[in-house]
Amino acid sequence: MEFSQWKAREEHFNTLFSITPAENKSLLAEKLRQFERIRTKYRSSKNIEEQHTLRILKMEIHRMSKQLYPSLILRILRKIITSAQNQLSIRSDAKKHERNFNSINEKVRRIGFPDLSEKIKNLIDKEQENFSVPLSYYINEKEKINHTLCFSKNAEGHFELDGFKSSLQNNSAPEDSREYYFKNGLENNFKLNEVYNLLSGRSVEHNQSWFQLDFNDKDASGNYHLKEFRNEYAYDLEKTLKAIPLKGISNPYEMEKLKNTLRQGDRAAAVLIKNERENQIYIEANPQFRSLNIYDQHFRKAEITSSKKQAEAFPKQSVQKGIKSKLKQ
Repeated sequence: MEFSQWKAREEHFNTLFSITPAENKSLLAEKLRQFERIRTKYRSSKNIEEQHTLRILKMEIHRMSKQLYPSLILRILRKIITSAQNQLSIRSDAKKHERNFNSINEKVRRIGFPDLSEKIKNLIDKEQENFSVPLSYYINEKEKINHTLCFSKNAEGHFELDGFKSSLQNNSAPEDSREYYFKNGLENNFKLNEVYNLLSGRSVEHNQSWFQLDFNDKDASGNYHLKEFRNEYAYDLEKTLKAIPLKGISNPYEMEKLKNTLRQGDRAAAVLIKNERENQIYIEANPQFRSLNIYDQHFRKAEITSSKKQAEAFPKQSVQKGIKSKLKQ
């Protein structure tokens, strides 16, 4: 692979200047340095094929060295100095390589991916320009999520996580697969639980903004549009929660716990008090309509209104835009 990389550089120089190492001493000297470095780096290899290649490489290095430096004394001195320099350079590169790997591994863990260190390390060691790591698992008996982590080399030659593509598949509706490419480096770096919630159609609060995927709108790349609702959109989650009689939210700790659950995009269990009766419900944040999505104990969408007749019918109604009106005590 490293020989192929050098061959590509040779062809590039030949295209630019119409020269080859055989015709240009500077280019030949650079080729010699690269080959010496490769030999130092892999000289302890146990691979039979690489050992054979190294023997040929040794002869090629000797040939180029004699061509560039006819003096035997000069070749010996240069060999001693070059060998020491290559050892130091390789050790330095190994440390950079390790720091690069640790940085990537930490970033992947922080997002919420399981331990992929062995896979990532093996692919980094191959020193390709870019690579990807696939990962799939079931969220529950019906839903499966697929991730593809994408890595590439930057201008300094270090690998970076470009982002990851995630798709959510539902066995009950295979045609309704949803996917989105989450680019790394943006302020809204979502964690895996938030990614699942976004692909499920729920809203997530991140860096004081709410985000939701619009499954009716795609960009030129085929990605769904990610809607953002900033602070000035004036979605007050706590005020919205207090608009309906939920059990326990008068307790500041319980209120904060509930808000944090909803901010992550989770569907939260709650107890609705109506006519002195407790009703098990589930709620989701709906920042677009400054409201909540409400579901009954069977996860059917429900509408809470002030009408006694409709209240008695709860939770058979369906709500599309959150709460239609406040409950009267």
